[in-house]
Amino acid sequence: MATRSRYAANGNARRRLREAVRSMGLPCAICGRPIDYSLPSGDPWSYELDEVVPVSRGGSELDPSNVQPTHRICNERKGNRMAGDQGARGLAVRRSRDW
Repeated sequence: MATRSRYAANGNARRRLREAVRSMGLPCAICGRPIDYSLPSGDPWSYELDEVVPVSRGGSELDPSNVQPTHRICNERKGNRMAGDQGARGLAVRRSRDW
Protein backbone atom coordinates (compact mmCIF):
# COMPACT_ATOMS: atom_id res chain seq x y z
CA MET A 1 0.00 0.00 0.00
CA ALA A 2 1.46 3.35 -1.01
CA THR A 3 1.82 6.09 1.58
CA ARG A 4 0.66 9.64 1.07
CA SER A 5 3.40 11.98 -0.07
CA ARG A 6 4.49 14.60 2.45
CA TYR A 7 4.09 17.14 -0.35
CA ALA A 8 0.57 16.20 -1.52
CA ALA A 9 -1.46 18.58 0.66
CA ASN A 10 1.11 21.05 2.02
CA GLY A 11 3.89 20.97 -0.55
CA ASN A 12 5.00 24.57 -0.38
CA ALA A 13 5.02 24.68 3.43
CA ARG A 14 6.93 21.38 3.61
CA ARG A 15 9.52 22.57 1.06
CA ARG A 16 10.06 25.81 3.01
CA LEU A 17 10.51 23.87 6.26
CA ARG A 18 12.90 21.44 4.58
CA GLU A 19 15.00 24.31 3.23
CA ALA A 20 14.99 26.14 6.58
CA VAL A 21 16.37 23.04 8.33
CA ARG A 22 18.87 22.48 5.48
CA SER A 23 20.18 26.04 5.83
CA MET A 24 21.18 25.34 9.45
CA GLY A 25 23.75 22.77 8.27
CA LEU A 26 23.23 20.56 11.31
CA PRO A 27 24.57 16.99 11.65
CA CYS A 28 22.31 13.93 11.53
CA ALA A 29 20.06 13.91 14.60
CA ILE A 30 20.20 10.10 14.75
CA CYS A 31 23.87 9.21 14.27
CA GLY A 32 25.48 12.60 14.96
CA ARG A 33 27.69 12.52 11.86
CA PRO A 34 27.87 15.43 9.40
CA ILE A 35 25.43 15.49 6.47
CA ASP A 36 26.67 16.29 2.97
CA TYR A 37 23.77 18.49 1.90
CA SER A 38 24.98 18.49 -1.71
CA LEU A 39 24.33 14.76 -2.27
CA PRO A 40 21.40 13.82 -4.54
CA SER A 41 18.23 12.70 -2.75
CA GLY A 42 18.58 9.00 -3.58
CA ASP A 43 22.01 8.66 -1.95
CA PRO A 44 21.95 6.78 1.40
CA TRP A 45 23.96 9.57 3.07
CA SER A 46 21.88 12.44 1.64
CA TYR A 47 19.73 14.82 3.71
CA GLU A 48 16.20 13.93 4.71
CA LEU A 49 13.81 15.76 6.97
CA ASP A 50 12.59 13.41 9.70
CA GLU A 51 9.72 13.80 12.14
CA VAL A 52 10.67 13.23 15.79
CA VAL A 53 7.12 11.99 16.44
CA PRO A 54 6.22 10.17 13.21
CA VAL A 55 3.13 11.31 11.32
CA SER A 56 1.83 7.74 11.59
CA ARG A 57 1.91 8.17 15.37
CA GLY A 58 0.21 11.57 15.48
CA GLY A 59 3.13 13.93 14.85
CA SER A 60 2.94 16.98 12.62
CA GLU A 61 4.90 17.06 9.40
CA LEU A 62 4.86 20.88 9.39
CA ASP A 63 5.72 21.68 13.03
CA PRO A 64 9.32 23.00 13.14
CA SER A 65 9.75 21.58 16.64
CA ASN A 66 8.87 18.09 15.36
CA VAL A 67 11.45 17.84 12.56
CA GLN A 68 15.16 17.11 12.48
CA PRO A 69 17.82 16.60 9.81
CA THR A 70 18.91 13.01 9.19
CA HIS A 71 20.77 10.90 6.68
CA ARG A 72 18.43 8.97 4.39
CA ILE A 73 19.84 5.63 5.62
CA CYS A 74 19.46 6.60 9.29
CA ASN A 75 15.87 7.71 8.69
CA GLU A 76 15.05 4.46 6.87
CA ARG A 77 16.48 2.39 9.72
CA LYS A 78 14.51 4.41 12.26
CA GLY A 79 11.19 3.80 10.50
CA ASN A 80 8.31 5.03 12.63
CA ARG A 81 10.00 4.26 15.93
CA MET A 82 10.71 6.95 18.48
CA ALA A 83 13.39 7.33 21.11
CA GLY A 84 12.21 5.38 24.14
CA ASP A 85 10.44 2.67 22.14
CA GLN A 86 11.48 -0.87 22.97
CA GLY A 87 14.24 -1.86 20.53
CA ALA A 88 14.87 1.74 19.51
CA ARG A 89 18.47 1.71 20.66
CA GLY A 90 20.53 4.44 19.01
CA LEU A 91 17.55 6.62 18.14
CA ALA A 92 18.11 9.23 20.82
CA VAL A 93 18.37 12.70 19.38
CA ARG A 94 21.95 13.86 19.62
CA ARG A 95 22.59 17.52 20.13
CA SER A 96 25.88 19.32 19.62
CA ARG A 97 26.52 19.43 23.37
CA ASP A 98 26.55 15.61 23.37
CA TRP A 99 29.67 15.28 21.19
